[in-house]
Amino acid sequence: MQVIVDWLSRLKEHAASDHAELELAGLSPGDLLQVGTKNTVYTLRLIDGDRVAELVTNRPDRPAGKVKIMGCTFGLSSTISPDRLFCGGNLEFNFLQDGVRMTHTTSVIRSIQWVRRAA
Repeated sequence: MQVIVDWLSRLKEHAASDHAELELAGLSPGDLLQVGTKNTVYTLRLIDGDRVAELVTNRPDRPAGKVKIMGCTFGLSSTISPDRLFCGGNLEFNFLQDGVRMTHTTSVIRSIQWVRRAA
């Protein structure tokens, strides 16, 4: 049996909820972003204004190093919200591995913390 998901309705439900949400345009070099997902804690220190960051995680089996934050996905879709991250969505970022560009999509985001760089 195939289950059909009404993504538009799911997105409207999300928009009406009080889930944490972060506009990526507000990030600046030196800012620290910690994204807690169902399985992993991703800590990203922004390197430049183009959402490139240095990534470390609490798990050795996850990507680490220089990444580009692409935005947030919802369910199994491709990137649908390139300008924000939100709880209930999935963080998506790109990185190079052995010269090949890879994309990593996390499990569901449960928390988002943003610490601005001290001026």
